[in-house]
Amino acid sequence: MTLRRATLYVGGGSLLVAWFSSAASLSMRTPPRADGTPQTVTAVTDGVAEAVQAPTRRLRQRLSAAPLPQQPLRNPFAFRPAPVETPSAVRVRAAAEPLAAEPVIPAEPRLELVGIAEQRTPDGAVRTAMIATEANELVMAAVGAAVLGRYTVTAIDGDGVSLIETSTGRTRRLVLQVQ
Repeated sequence: MTLRRATLYVGGGSLLVAWFSSAASLSMRTPPRADGTPQTVTAVTDGVAEAVQAPTRRLRQRLSAAPLPQQPLRNPFAFRPAPVETPSAVRVRAAAEPLAAEPVIPAEPRLELVGIAEQRTPDGAVRTAMIATEANELVMAAVGAAVLGRYTVTAIDGDGVSLIETSTGRTRRLVLQVQ
């Protein structure tokens, strides 16, 4: 940078600073009158402010005389109060008659037919059913034998066993499961 260019920058900057400082120091005051009476200064915005304030005053007066809005008939955010029941005459109910107790039938135990054995005799074939219980016991029963003290074997076919419950007389059929 040359000396001439540096001098131009410093001089231009000084002029700019002087211009800004003189603009900031100017006031909007008017010089006093020679006769000594004070002079009132009116701004352009005074008329606009008065024009806005007049309707504002009228609007405030109208709103103060306006009726308040009514409360809504229902509030979707509030639950209905619970109905109050007035106690009426006390009703006395007769004690219910105890129903005749039905015999409780125990649930049927889990029985599974795991196999059928057949033995040839001169009188014919004798079949024996192999039944597994819930307790993993293996019961081998022929026709007429008791199973768990609850059932009696009535028939043994090639694919299943028929049992009769001794207390109720209901028939239960166990079928050989092929795996």
